[in-house]
Amino acid sequence: MKSKGEEFLPIVGLHQATCCSETKYVGRDDLLLMILDKGSIISGCLTKSSAPSAPVMWCRKNFKSTLKPREPIVILVNAGNANAFTGKEGDIACQKKATSLSNLFNCNNSNIFFASTGVIGETLHAQAIINKLPILKKSLVNNNFSSAAAAILTTDTKTKICSKQFIIDNNVVTISGFAKGSGMIFPNMATMLAFVFTDYSIDKKTLNQLTKKAVDNSFNKISVDGDTSTSDSVFVSSTRKVKVKKTSNSFKDIFYQNLLAVMVNLAKSIVLDGEGSKKFIEIEVKKVKDKKSAREIAFSIANSLLVKTAMAGSDPNWGRIVMAIGKTQKIFNMEKLKIFVQSQLLTKNGRVVKNINEENLKKELEKKYIKIIVDLDSGKQSFTAWTSDLTEQYIKINADYRS
Repeated sequence: MKSKGEEFLPIVGLHQATCCSETKYVGRDDLLLMILDKGSIISGCLTKSSAPSAPVMWCRKNFKSTLKPREPIVILVNAGNANAFTGKEGDIACQKKATSLSNLFNCNNSNIFFASTGVIGETLHAQAIINKLPILKKSLVNNNFSSAAAAILTTDTKTKICSKQFIIDNNVVTISGFAKGSGMIFPNMATMLAFVFTDYSIDKKTLNQLTKKAVDNSFNKISVDGDTSTSDSVFVSSTRKVKVKKTSNSFKDIFYQNLLAVMVNLAKSIVLDGEGSKKFIEIEVKKVKDKKSAREIAFSIANSLLVKTAMAGSDPNWGRIVMAIGKTQKIFNMEKLKIFVQSQLLTKNGRVVKNINEENLKKELEKKYIKIIVDLDSGKQSFTAWTSDLTEQYIKINADYRS
């Protein structure tokens, strides 16, 4: 029905407010509060890092807890400080914030969720954030998600917002989401935070299943620099305001396809905004014996510094792609391997194709969107990864990150 890029369609039953916490940035909002009406539900996927942040550990526990349906759901996000590797102080900061939020919104701690993004290892000034909570409560609105999306940014150069509307059983359903992420990007899931909301009255079990499935097919396909964050979090919530009299698998499929479309849009937006990147690179590995091998090969290419710098320089150095395939130590028949770059066949019968027009290929590689296809001709499985090129600007951004 409708699809919006940088316009966030409001969700009935969802309110948000932003302000400057004065803990990191000067002159910009970096604190975001979101409140979902009573009866709402929430699901999510969190980083698999073995050094998770305090907010991730808090949310991991709460996702396993039972929500209080007669109480609102509260989500508090801060940018500039990850509250990661901060020991007991990090846990105490979460507890202090939860106590204040619980008192403000009359809800149980199990209904409170946190997300933090920024520098690892620095103490979070929880009291400064707590002092802003009454101000945030007074400024809650239903339609200010451009500000919400901007408040969670760190090294990002732009906000990432996507909305979709569609019809189920004569009811208009809305899915809207926003995300942040630019560096330290690699599943699971990337230095990224993503918040997706809907008004579709779905049950918690189904929402959990569809959230995981959609994350696997979107955010878990991206990489900018091969580094997995301590803070990755994807939250998917429903205010359950749009009641559908009849439910069927076809309705769930329609909902899932739109949920996936929103997540794919946000995931690709993160890659397009990769730190210092200028190009979006899609790597499709197909005709492989098993899915795991296809995924490993795709990300071996996506995370290769030599491949990424070649793409940055528009250099058709296909040998680097062969290298990245080989270093996975997956057994394949080299004579069956075919590599396509921008639709041009480069390898066949275990060697380079004769008479490649490298001048034309170099011009093709100067485009913003690059497509690499690796055909192993050994099975039926495939996997597609999305990544970016690697430029000198990436080094500059990260060399100066704490300055």
